[in-house]
This record gives sequence, C-alpha cells and structure tokens, in this order.
Amino acid sequence: MSDLSAEQVVDIAIPGGIQLSADGSRVAYVVGTVGKKDEHGVSALWVAPVDGSTPPRLFTSGESKDNSPRWSPDGRQLAFLSDRAERGTAGLYALPVDGGEARRLGDKESKRAVMQFDWSPGGGQIAFSSADEPDEEEERREKERDDANVYGERLQYARLRLLSLASNEVTTLVSQERHVADFAWHPRGTELAYVTWQTPELESMAHEHVIERIPLAGGEPQVVCRWSGMVNSLTWSEDGKVLFFIGSASRKAQSSMVVYCVDAEGGEPRRLAGGESNCVYYLYPLHHQQQVAIGAVEGLSLNMYRLDGQSGELSRIFPSEEGSRQGDSAFGAADVRYLEDGRITVAMARGSSVQPLEVWAGAGGAGESLKELRQLSTHNAELAGISFVKQEAFYWTAPDGLKLDGLLLRPADAVEGERLPTVVLVHGGPYGNWMAGFNLSWGNWAQWLALAGYAVLMPNPRGGSGHGEEFAAAALGNVGGADYGDVMAAVDAAIERGIADPERLGIGGWSQGGFMSAWAVTQSDRFKAAIMGAGVSDWGLMVQTSDLPDFEQELGRTAPWDGLEAQRHRELSPITFASRVTTPVLILHGENDARVPVSQATGFHRALRHYQVPTEMVLYPREPHGIGERAHQLDLLRRVRRWYDRWLRA
Repeated sequence: MSDLSAEQVVDIAIPGGIQLSADGSRVAYVVGTVGKKDEHGVSALWVAPVDGSTPPRLFTSGESKDNSPRWSPDGRQLAFLSDRAERGTAGLYALPVDGGEARRLGDKESKRAVMQFDWSPGGGQIAFSSADEPDEEEERREKERDDANVYGERLQYARLRLLSLASNEVTTLVSQERHVADFAWHPRGTELAYVTWQTPELESMAHEHVIERIPLAGGEPQVVCRWSGMVNSLTWSEDGKVLFFIGSASRKAQSSMVVYCVDAEGGEPRRLAGGESNCVYYLYPLHHQQQVAIGAVEGLSLNMYRLDGQSGELSRIFPSEEGSRQGDSAFGAADVRYLEDGRITVAMARGSSVQPLEVWAGAGGAGESLKELRQLSTHNAELAGISFVKQEAFYWTAPDGLKLDGLLLRPADAVEGERLPTVVLVHGGPYGNWMAGFNLSWGNWAQWLALAGYAVLMPNPRGGSGHGEEFAAAALGNVGGADYGDVMAAVDAAIERGIADPERLGIGGWSQGGFMSAWAVTQSDRFKAAIMGAGVSDWGLMVQTSDLPDFEQELGRTAPWDGLEAQRHRELSPITFASRVTTPVLILHGENDARVPVSQATGFHRALRHYQVPTEMVLYPREPHGIGERAHQLDLLRRVRRWYDRWLRA
C-alpha cells in the first residue's frame, strides 16, 4: 500500500492556460491547485523558453487568482486576468515580460468581471467581454436589500467592448438584449466576429446562436449564420474568408462535437471534420492559409491534427501514429503555432498514468508529426517518490456485439491470478470518457483506490465521447439502458478474466457516474458498496431545477408537464426503483450545485432511509457541482476509501 496522502492529492499542481508567443519561442501558462484554501483560491503565471534552455520562471506572485495569459503580438507584454484588486472579480492587467509592475487596464473601479479578452493583431487594442456596471438603482437595491428577483429582469448580459491601449478608453461594440458568448479578431484587425446567446443563462446554449461580424470603423453588424446547437472556439482563417467553430453534430447538447466552417460573408455552416469515429475537444488557430489545428478524442487517446479547411483532410501533429499506439500519456491544455519557416511548435500540459501534468513543448517540420516533446516544468517533483500504478487498456464486447474500451488499474503487488476487491468507476457527462493520462483528483479516484489495494475498472459505455456521433447519441432518452448494459458487461469480463472478485464489487462516480451508481444498485444486488457523487436520482426533477433543463430532458426524454402518458423520465430514474436497493450507498453532494441540485441527493437519501438501506449522505456547504474547497476535498477522499474498505474488505 502506498503512502500517498490525501493532502498530496489535493495539492497537486495543475498547469493550464497554455499560450505560445507569436514567434513560438516562449510559453506562458498558469499553475494552481484544484483545492482552494479560501473562498476564491489562488494561481500564478509562469513563463518558460520552449527550447528548455532555462527553467520556467514565476511571473506573478500567486497571491491572487491570475489566469488566462495572452502574449502581445510583439512578445513584449503579457495581458492576463486577476482578482488582485477585488477577490472573486477578474480585472484585466498587463505586465512587461522583461520586468516591471502590472498595470490594470480600462476602468480601475469596475465592479464587473472581465470574462474573455484578446489582443488585436496589431497590438494597439484589446477586445474583451463584460457585463454592464451596476447603476444607481442596482446599488440602492443591494444596499437596502430591496432585491426581489423577478425572472428575466436585470440579466447580466456580456457586452463586447474595445480597449484602446494608447488612451485606456473603452467603447462598447455590441450591446442590446443579447449575450456575447465568444468572439475572435479578424486577422487584419479590422473587425470582430462574435457569437450571441438569447440570454446569459446556460439553458440558452440549447437555443439559437447567432454568429455576427462587426467592423471597427463603424457600421451595423452583419449576420453570418444562425445555428441551433452549441457553438464554441470561434476562429478566423488566415485570409479572413472563413470562420471555423466547434459545434454539436446533431445540434443537440448530448451529441458528438465536430468542426464546422462557414463563409465569413454569410451562408450555411459546412461540417468539416469529426464525429465519424472520434470527437473534437479543442480547436486552435494556426494563422496559416485556411488551416486550423484540432484535438480529437479517439478511443483512449487524445490526438492533435492539422485540419485543411477546404478539403477537410487531417494530418497528425502529435503524437505520431506509433506513439499513439504505444503510449499511455495524454494532454490537456495546449497551444500550437505555425512559424514562417514552415515548422509547427506545440506546447501542452501533458501527463501519463504515473506522472501528473507538466508542461512539455516541441517543434516539427512542415507535414511531419512530432515524435518527441521536451519536458519544461517540474511542478510536482515532490511526488516522484510515489510508485503510481501503471494503467492498462481494457477491452470487452457488449451484449449486442459492440466493441468497447476502458482502463484497468491493478495494485503493483497483485499476485497473478488473485481476484481483487474491485471498484467500477463510471465517468461523468454522459458525454465524457476515461482516457490515457494521469487519473487522480478529488473526483477521479482511480489511483487513490489502486494504491489502497483495489482493482479499478474504468469503462467507457455508450453515450460518451471518443467513438463518434452514433455512439454519443445512444444515451438520448435511454440513460441506464445500453450504457448500463455496457458497464455490467465490463464487470463480467473482469470476473471471467480472473481479475475481479464477484463477492467484493463496488461502484462509484461523479455526476453522470453518480447517476449510474444509483441506477446500478436499483437494477442489481451484485455490488456490495456504491458511492453516488453529485448524481441524478430523478430526471423529471432535473428538468424542473437544473441549470441545463433542455439537456436533461434530452437524456430523460420526457418532462413532468408532458402529461400522465409521458413517463419515460420516471422509468429512467433511480428513485422510482429505490425499493429494490440492498447495496450500502454513500451520497456526496455540494449544497450549491446548480447542475445537479442537492434535492437529487436528499430525495434518494430519504428513499433509502425509508427502505432501511445502509446509507450516509454528506453535503458540502458552498460547493457547486465540483468540490473546490481543500478541506472538503480531503474529507471526500478519506470517506471514499473508508466506505469501500468498510463494505468490501470486511
């Protein structure tokens, strides 16, 4: 058994916000921990040369939450977001790369957070989005607590604004009653394209999005296209003729994500890549012809490709074909630059099954894939003494013949042929997946349990990503159907192969994984322990109370107001079948969860108590859908191990 502590888990340094300078010689990134010690948490910016000639240097102090670094086009400054002036409210700052004091840009008295920003191609302006400042009436209402909340009134729409660095003056480009969710500079800096939602509410993601463009010289916005479904990562081609974006393949929230392109003058978006057997996670501007780079999940791997915007042809950037077959590493945040000499430079946060994320970088020639990257950072050097478990690919066949994949972790000291207490971890989403890389966090207990002597089975059932559109859509109106069958087939395969002890099986997961755990114990008595983390127990109640009601109805198919004959949501809800449960269930949930409201936990807990099922419910104050406070994460990790030890090792 390893001596890895819960404190070491929640204090793991997480690099992100990767951005390369325009010449590809330096990388800026953010380092923070997942567990925050106070209400807001802290993070710092770091800068490193891509060639590894000197170690990364700390760029900001880390006494506030500094993030989203952006290089000026000439590489002399970094702009970034920071809440150093007012904790919890991000302001816009710039700092000379060669040293000096950070200066706040725009209105220094602003009370609204900057949401997104980017330098103009010429470097003289910065576009950003923020809500309007509170007016006198709003300040009076807050001061006098005269703050009755009428639905639809006083929505904080994000406006698209322009900051002149010469004068520090801010002008508003796009206002009206619409919410600017994303934007991108034209490569010549003459205009901006942007995406609007009907309201700032997340449920607007399921409704019509409008892509528009507005000239900086003045004039009315021009509609490029209207789109029903998700739109993100809006990006121009180098020649300014085409706009790229990531959107859902079927224009539903629970759908494979693919790349589209649309004529900047207007037209119907054209599907370009993704969705057949993979799913697109990231899109990066290359600033070279009509090309972009994408990160696509394919089975257990995340691969980076160059995408030709005219032909739709993909050419691999990283890893090489051989590296993808042999490695167990995966990357998270990344950036890519096409250089004038034809080379491509890549920087990324990359980890393996036995190493946490660190910053890596490398360069390759035109048309070549990068065979190797250089590790630049060592932010988690103190974990070098921990003998983490090397994970294995795990393949099995579903009852209907579909070939499926997942991961398996077995303790290093496991004896060949010895059946082990086994925990099945189910991923969230359901449009998520388990893949190669470092699987350890407050909400991913794979290494945490494997180092405590458990076999950990991590299946990728239908409804997730990495296998294309049809695979992802399988959960629509059928959660707990084919996906549950996939999970149980994986369990059967692990038993048949002599890995799992059928008398010592546990299941658990967070979000959709929490739902699957609750569902499994209503459908089977094979599990001796279950952990329901922020899980769904009632799909009808989710449609009524979640911040993504349309998405939840896609999964449960019907809503309570559809009438007595439309009851699919009840047929798919664990609480409907609570009388069948005999498995001890630990319920973990954040009290301020807007995605899966806490009523999902309290309702299922009351049902289990009614039927005298061994159960515990732990609610974490102030926490949303993800558990963020360090003390709460420590408590959660320790409870997870204790619960499985209690019921699987007795």
